Amino acid sequence: MKIAVIGATGNLGGAVAREAATRGHEVTALSSRDVDVLDPASIKPAVAGHDAVVASVKGADHLVPRGAAALLDALPDAGVDRLLFVGGGGSLTSPEGRRFVDSPGFPPQYLETALDQAAALDLLRAADTTVDWSYVSPPPMHLVEGDKTGGYRAEATDTPLTDDQGESRISTGDFASAIVDALERRDFVRQRFTVAY
Repeated sequence: MKIAVIGATGNLGGAVAREAATRGHEVTALSSRDVDVLDPASIKPAVAGHDAVVASVKGADHLVPRGAAALLDALPDAGVDRLLFVGGGGSLTSPEGRRFVDSPGFPPQYLETALDQAAALDLLRAADTTVDWSYVSPPPMHLVEGDKTGGYRAEATDTPLTDDQGESRISTGDFASAIVDALERRDFVRQRFTVAY
């Protein structure tokens, strides 16, 4: 599979690019120097000829939802029908049905990014598009640096997956593995999914 990873110089984008390359996929690692994720005219030539695009982006001025909109605009013209959007865990909901980003104790330093990631999910869900998108959320609190263990659970749900102790966590290595697995299996099309142990 030929996969373009937008945001490949970031922590999660880089982990996805490495995992895909390790499995023998042809990876095009794209940074903000290579493509303007807000400009469909920039995106189109950068991703044309690929089977899938993984987008792992963040930034000010609502870059995340604006980037999601630009990708949905550009990908059909580029001949790419598969998008995996790396989102946040703040839009996952508690057992009471409230988004974590809306809770009083949500860390203020992550609030703007979490709200932008939630807005991108809303945009994808509402879009009238031919693009087979997926939106992946890590656990709301515990996405930790670590290697791939080969064991994780993934499910299309709006609530975090928890273990027997009620904890929700995943390593960056297993999170990246779950993303590449979803691309290879064409799982979670037009769905949000989340990953945890």
